[in-house]
Amino acid sequence: MKHLRITLAAGLLTAGAAHAELSAGDQYNLDQIRSGSPAAIRAAAQNIEASGTASPVVTDALAEALLQNQTQSANTYVDALSWSCKALAATGNKRYYAALKQVGDNPQAHKKTRKYCGNAAAGLGGADGEQYALGMAASTAAASAPAGKRTAAVAAPSAPAPAAADGAYKPITEVKPDMSMQQAYAIAGQPTSTNAHVTGKAWIPFNFKGGDAYRTIAHYKGQGRIIFSNTSAYSSGQRVLEVQIDPNEAGY
Repeated sequence: MKHLRITLAAGLLTAGAAHAELSAGDQYNLDQIRSGSPAAIRAAAQNIEASGTASPVVTDALAEALLQNQTQSANTYVDALSWSCKALAATGNKRYYAALKQVGDNPQAHKKTRKYCGNAAAGLGGADGEQYALGMAASTAAASAPAGKRTAAVAAPSAPAPAAADGAYKPITEVKPDMSMQQAYAIAGQPTSTNAHVTGKAWIPFNFKGGDAYRTIAHYKGQGRIIFSNTSAYSSGQRVLEVQIDPNEAGY
């Protein structure tokens, strides 16, 4: 199987130093994109598509990955690229129109990739302002780096650190609605305990999609609770429905 070529230009900034100003959610998505794993890129794209917004550093990195790998034909890669098209369109940023149109019109791209990118370009309705082109992710990242760190970050890039390594987790206030369960746990760490329950929507006969049929409550001692809801009866994925801040949360 041909390996996914996610290089994103040598000038991209390191996660730990250069992107200190990013939110925890944006940092997580950026690390996923830069990892080079098509499954991780797909997860980041799904997060962006669900929220409809992301830092320009993140969306430029996603556009870079899309342009670099637009001709990949393996199923996992095509799925990641298709979600990338949907995510860029969901932001409503016409900066990505030309890139999406380019992939949508590329006869060497997989037909599914062409379909989703073509639809995404049509959804944006045309170009407006400077259009994203291959290689721009590096300059966007450099411009976003804190003053005094830009030169060093560009000159000496290194592999990104995990979004939330042991001992470096964020408080649950950094977790936002529509984040995936994996993203939330990467940011806030594993909960003290969890419990799940079926909702009334599980018994509604016309709830064909099966969304919000069950919920998982993650308890964080001294912080509060993260409530997740299933997205579909056809998928095991859950996303953040609500974050309840409660310093008196016992954790169980």
